[in-house]
Amino acid sequence: MNSDFLRSLIALSQEGSIVRAAQSQGLTPTAISQRIKALEEQVGCCLTIRSGKTVQLTEAGQRILPHARQLIRAEQDLINGLNQDRIFGQLELGVISTAMTGMIPGALNLLQNDSHDLNVKLHPGTSKQLYNRLLSDDLDAIIISAPPFSLPKEFKVGVITQEPLCFISAKGSLPRHLGEKADTQLPKLPPELIIELRQKPFIRFDHRAWGGKLVTQFLRDHKISVHDFCELDALEAITVLVNSDLGFALIPDWQGPWPEGLDLNKVIITNTRYHRKTILLRKISTAKETALSYFEKLLNSLQTR
Repeated sequence: MNSDFLRSLIALSQEGSIVRAAQSQGLTPTAISQRIKALEEQVGCCLTIRSGKTVQLTEAGQRILPHARQLIRAEQDLINGLNQDRIFGQLELGVISTAMTGMIPGALNLLQNDSHDLNVKLHPGTSKQLYNRLLSDDLDAIIISAPPFSLPKEFKVGVITQEPLCFISAKGSLPRHLGEKADTQLPKLPPELIIELRQKPFIRFDHRAWGGKLVTQFLRDHKISVHDFCELDALEAITVLVNSDLGFALIPDWQGPWPEGLDLNKVIITNTRYHRKTILLRKISTAKETALSYFEKLLNSLQTR
């Protein structure tokens, strides 16, 4: 079975039209149609169905799709295994939003300046979404918040960053004597600040998000009840709302960049129990460990600069 035909089927499933699939592969629409027709003749069934200008996979096409992806990866792994001096191929990498705008641009810049031919395709998502995609072998590796459970032994974990929890409020929103304690690092919040936290609206980092569970744990440990104003799984949006003096928040002090124009009080909570770990996670059995280890070194090198 021609692997190029399988690549065209995968492209068609992703793009939803023959024209866009052709563009993504640098081919003509006619070539894509011919490849799909040849593949259908080989497997003996119809794999696609037209609906106006769009093309969808049939039930048979959906069944063959995960196997097609595995065959393409196996082919690439075979090629990569023959060259010990040069790292090349493609990594399918899932990345949470704060890492996408934080560590990823620097790592990709380093990658562009090296002598290897390694391509990284990025897939955005939440930690939970990306973890499920890794379980189903849809991704080679993921950069996520460390999960609130023990990982199976089949996974290899690399800790990239550890971000302390921090209390944030708009400048001028605290009484003067408390404002003097802002922009400091403390093992826990001062009692006076906890009183303010209980009384003012609270902009919550989504308790269902793995990073958000650390906020829930902190509040529970310190017996702090808050008045939720809203709940978001978007740290950048939380900082903007806090900056508008709509409430207080507890969030990881992520690497950044943070939104421009913020003028916030920030108290860093140094207790490591509440640190959010950003990890690079992949399966031990992956055939792309050489490439992933190399990319992990790039990520780690950024943390020491």
